[in-house]
Amino acid sequence: MRTIRGFSLVEAMVAMSVLLVVVLMLIGAVPASYAFTKQDSVRVQAVSAGQSYLDSIRQYVKSSGSITGLPPAPAIGIDQGYGFVSDTQSTSAVNFVMVPACLARSLFSFDCTVAVSWGPNGKSQSVTVESYIASQSGF
Repeated sequence: MRTIRGFSLVEAMVAMSVLLVVVLMLIGAVPASYAFTKQDSVRVQAVSAGQSYLDSIRQYVKSSGSITGLPPAPAIGIDQGYGFVSDTQSTSAVNFVMVPACLARSLFSFDCTVAVSWGPNGKSQSVTVESYIASQSGF
């Protein structure tokens, strides 16, 4: 008859070492995933700021029927949110830079885009928001 033995001390130490390596890898992945989340948060803010400015352009074009003399871009700051380690909010005074461009598609229809850019020290990122606008003055 065979006797069944449990784990030896060496096997238990190897299993614990493997488990430790896996846990440390997972702990190391948390800050990296937080950085991606923060980057996506700023991108969502940029799209929202661009859409807000595009809405004001849409109202201007609908009421005036013209794409000349567009309203100036508002100064919208980037909300950096709270830090990963501390509970204090970052106080960066960086604003989005928004550049509008409108092209006439037909007599009363326009294709307008707003290019929103941000980023310190020459590491600029950008996103473009686009809308087609029909003016009310021709109807």
